[in-house]
Amino acid sequence: MKTLRCVMLLLAALLLLPTAVSADEPEYTFVLTANGADSCRAAAGDIVTVTLAVRCDSGTDAVYAAQDEIVFDPAFFAFEPDSVLTRSGVKTSTLHLRDGRQTVYMSFISYGSAADWAGETVLGSFRLRVLAEDGTGALCSSNYLVSSEDGMTHFPAGAEDAAVVVSELCRVTFQTNGGGDIPPQMVYRGNALTLPEMPARAGYTFAGWYSDIDLTMPWLETTPVTADMTLYAAWTGAETASAQGTWLPAAAILLLAAVLAWYNRRKHE
Repeated sequence: MKTLRCVMLLLAALLLLPTAVSADEPEYTFVLTANGADSCRAAAGDIVTVTLAVRCDSGTDAVYAAQDEIVFDPAFFAFEPDSVLTRSGVKTSTLHLRDGRQTVYMSFISYGSAADWAGETVLGSFRLRVLAEDGTGALCSSNYLVSSEDGMTHFPAGAEDAAVVVSELCRVTFQTNGGGDIPPQMVYRGNALTLPEMPARAGYTFAGWYSDIDLTMPWLETTPVTADMTLYAAWTGAETASAQGTWLPAAAILLLAAVLAWYNRRKHE
């Protein structure tokens, strides 16, 4: 009985582990600026300087590892490859995403003592040339994190994005994922979008619009449009949800059932 009690306590700890948060954990914010502000105006052909900083909002400012992906639309901006400047220890690379966007990846790893990033610390900067004749280009942080010395703990982090405004009219395109063609809409920046009629797809039921290609961020009709963007249609009957993160509770439940079955057999022997 003592063995069974220990196993059940261990399983309970495993189930609670993903949600356990220490009250004194540090918190950080990744801050993007365009020409030194959260938004700036520009015209086609202008060069814009994008800067990434990390702000320590609470707790210790000792940083061992951090990363961020600054995402932008290559139809709106052209990356200037020789313009990258970084603080010591920060590495950069450029990547192309599945949805057609481009990203500048910045990462920092300390192989010795922690870096002292008090207040707001600039990680690096780069320049983009504006290609668009109208609309607003978004500069967004993605996959950002700050981790502990052993890399096993990721501290709470948020992001403050930036935008480059060429004109107040933003272009919204619709990717229906098999539901036919829907013409783009032009919406004044800061206004809500009037969503088009629901698309139709044989054998599927429309399940709403999402602002990301992985269909994880639902788009509400009351949400203001702040930059040129694409909305993606979701459908029931297709695999749109990821099971990532669910294996641990399921495995724990199966293990608990096996332990209980074993205990009942031993009790009746």
